Amino acid sequence: CHKIFETEHALAILDAFPMTPGHSLLLPKAPCASVLDMPPTVAAAVLSELPRLAQAVQLATGAPGVNIVQNNGSVAGQVVFHAHFHVIPRQKDDGLVTLKPSASKMLSPEEAGALLTKMQGPGADAPYSKTLAAIDALAADMRAGTVSPPPKAAPKGKEATGAAVAAPAGKKGTAPAPAAAPTPAATVDGKGKAGGKGASGEKGAGGKGGPPEGKVFNTEKKVKEKKAAPEKGAAPVEERPIDWSWADVRVGVITDVAPHPQSDKLYVEQIDVGDAEGPRQILSGLAHHMKLEEVQGARVTVICNLKPRPMAGIVSNGMVLCASDKDKSALAFVVPPEGAKPGERVMVAGYEGAPMEVKKMDKKKGWDAVQPEFSTDGAGVACYKGVAWEVAGGKCTSKVAAASSPDRARATRYVPRRLTRAATCSNSAAAVAAAVVNAAHTNAAGEGGRGRAHLRRPPREPRESGVSPATRQQWLQVQLVVLDRSCAQG
Repeated sequence: CHKIFETEHALAILDAFPMTPGHSLLLPKAPCASVLDMPPTVAAAVLSELPRLAQAVQLATGAPGVNIVQNNGSVAGQVVFHAHFHVIPRQKDDGLVTLKPSASKMLSPEEAGALLTKMQGPGADAPYSKTLAAIDALAADMRAGTVSPPPKAAPKGKEATGAAVAAPAGKKGTAPAPAAAPTPAATVDGKGKAGGKGASGEKGAGGKGGPPEGKVFNTEKKVKEKKAAPEKGAAPVEERPIDWSWADVRVGVITDVAPHPQSDKLYVEQIDVGDAEGPRQILSGLAHHMKLEEVQGARVTVICNLKPRPMAGIVSNGMVLCASDKDKSALAFVVPPEGAKPGERVMVAGYEGAPMEVKKMDKKKGWDAVQPEFSTDGAGVACYKGVAWEVAGGKCTSKVAAASSPDRARATRYVPRRLTRAATCSNSAAAVAAAVVNAAHTNAAGEGGRGRAHLRRPPREPRESGVSPATRQQWLQVQLVVLDRSCAQG
């Protein structure tokens, strides 16, 4: 077959005998002869891919519209008895799919009722059938004026009307309070309100401050449960520092790859990273750097605990790791050693610990903190802060050596402070050098002695072991330019 794309639950292919160029099929991988015996979970998984296939067909053919056709049973035109959906691109007046015109007469209530009775009758198991029946019955009662309010349930924890009010429990360690003496009958004022005082001076049952006659109140106060306070002297819980241990980097194998239907820069890949659910879908911007046959079947390293994000309408659940030079003219996968199996975690000595969950990784911007410390050494070994990535007793490597995010970060670290934001953020070492020269010229010419004094103390030489030879050579060239400018102005 001519495969368009494949997921865990579905397969999209070109029809072997197309009605028109671009005629495609979407099939479930689960065994089902038609939609009539398709489980709901399978239907949901397969139909979620239908918009993707329709968009790809329309993009490839330029058709202004498509038909989605699905046949069930031989009398309906089904020839292959495995459920499948046809996606047929349509052009104006092509006459490919013609349906009988709709009836000129509207469906009558009697006809509709007869059909609904059969559809919703015993055995039909229509969703929400009991709820719909209850709503219909309520509507009928409302029309007849026979709706009665629902009976009031006795309040929880309250006694029957007329019972004495229970006194609140006494405090711990004290005797319970004696029962109150009977209150004399309250007098009734001219307005008919019970509000007089008894002989004891207490307000009557109907007065302000006491329960109305015939009503019962629960005088027990609800006690809120207090959270247990931390023990005195207990050490505060310290959050783990953000480092390599936060990242869930695993060995992966690209089992399938296809061009993105709406972006010429992206590949849509299915990668086995050891998940129980099967390969996960990941999108990578490799289309301008690698051919499909180079990506298909490649062994890679993947960061797996990133928040899934849509890329040009398709969700990507992870990121393939590559090494590149500064201008990204050379790009290559970071490859695990031979013998490493899909799903094995890549570790770095000295940074052990369980990977962080996706939600916290995203909230704390863990990837943004960890990724800038990735690099490859002169032999192409992938490193984190100069320490090699290891898995299955070997090291992860790339064809691009001495390439890193640290190169960009450290190359800008030694630039004088009087640089613009744009120059400091540049990825090009040449741009950084030009910015240094411009800053030196501006300071010396425009600020007099202050500028010259600043230039007489050039930036400190980079001493970190992770700085590449190219960056160190660039620093030396910058120093010569800066000192030359200082002498000329001084």
